[in-house]
Amino acid sequence: MFACIMVEPKTPGNIGAVARSMANFDISGPLILVNPIYLNDEAYMLACGASAILDDATIVPTYDDALSLVDYAIATSREAGHAYNVRRIPLHPDDLSRALDLDGTVAIVLGREDSGLTNEEVERSDMLVTIPASGAYPTLNVAHAATIIFYELFKACGRPHARREQAASREEREMLYEDFDNIVHMIDHRPYRHRTSSLIFRRVVSRSFITSREAYTLKGVLRKTARRLKGSAQDI
Repeated sequence: MFACIMVEPKTPGNIGAVARSMANFDISGPLILVNPIYLNDEAYMLACGASAILDDATIVPTYDDALSLVDYAIATSREAGHAYNVRRIPLHPDDLSRALDLDGTVAIVLGREDSGLTNEEVERSDMLVTIPASGAYPTLNVAHAATIIFYELFKACGRPHARREQAASREEREMLYEDFDNIVHMIDHRPYRHRTSSLIFRRVVSRSFITSREAYTLKGVLRKTARRLKGSAQDI
């Protein structure tokens, strides 16, 4: 199931337009609004036949509260990274079809109209998607960006997919990350290397849309590795 998180939206009309796009492309999960501006007649006018999505919207005070309601969070940004900016290495919208194979809630995260998402919010998300656009003017309206991404997901729904597997929960992935961090700490104590390795591991796991079974298996391998490393260190 797909959902949408809007972080501190400042324009009621954009909230309504996003709700309309959700209805257009069968985004059946909730619209989650983080500390939004009020919803007025403009929001409902632009939502048109999707006013029920606004009525049922979940309003939360913080981004962490929004993350607690979904299994995966896919941040959006026009600021794509590169090989040495691990936080912002992006996917493109047509790369998201793998998410259709999972039984879990995947949220598309839309940033503020004026400043987008912060680096910290992008880092706390599971992955980043960016929409290729003109280098002369790459910034899209938030509702337009949502429409493009929702369309790609809708289009992918028409393709044959394997049986849906249970997505690894946020808690299961966090335990996996903790085990990996423990191993990195054992073999390399330099903080900047630890941070980079941790970010890369998180992005690789997130982009694979790992299942619960896969997370369980990897966790077992990582914990056995940590025990072996700890035992080797005690023998020295």
